[in-house]
Amino acid sequence: MKRVFLFLTLIVTLLSACAVPVPVETEDPALPTATEPVGVPTEVVPVPKLPAVSFESQTYIDETSGFALDYPADWTVTDAMVGERGSQVQFLSSPDLANLESLPEGATRVSATIYQWDPKNDLAAYVATRKTAWEASGFTILEEGELILEQGLPAVQFTIQTPGGIALFLFTALGDQYLVLSGEGDLELVKEIVQHVRPISVK
Repeated sequence: MKRVFLFLTLIVTLLSACAVPVPVETEDPALPTATEPVGVPTEVVPVPKLPAVSFESQTYIDETSGFALDYPADWTVTDAMVGERGSQVQFLSSPDLANLESLPEGATRVSATIYQWDPKNDLAAYVATRKTAWEASGFTILEEGELILEQGLPAVQFTIQTPGGIALFLFTALGDQYLVLSGEGDLELVKEIVQHVRPISVK
């Protein structure tokens, strides 16, 4: 009997020595946990920055309304009040263009106008009002499209046929104000200027 017990003990010992150890699962801090799903972004991807302007530029900064705009360095800038609820600045390829109804060939003019308008912070409602006014004036909308500008600034852009020619308009909201950028002349240049508008901190 003693021999049998020793024999069984020897077999158990041999089997234990040959057994493959079972690995103990440990939590690797480098691996994602169940609360961190793989492949799901944790932040919003920023809007790509527009390429630099194609012209030698200066920067116009309106610290009161909160926007900046690049314009050709050899242009003229003029400020004007539109009324109690608005103000305007013009960027002119020639200083004598400010008050002309129609531009001579080769000239370009861009205007940036700030409006106080109700309801506030409702770009869609503001754009709808402007479209209604254009239709009543006999203007024709040739193109319309929504844009996302620098720093995620939403905007709506139009190309309009007016009695005086073709003009480009871009609408956006800056806080509780509306910024309307418009231009005529070299529309590709106008488009490049207005699409580089960007919000800044208001003082």
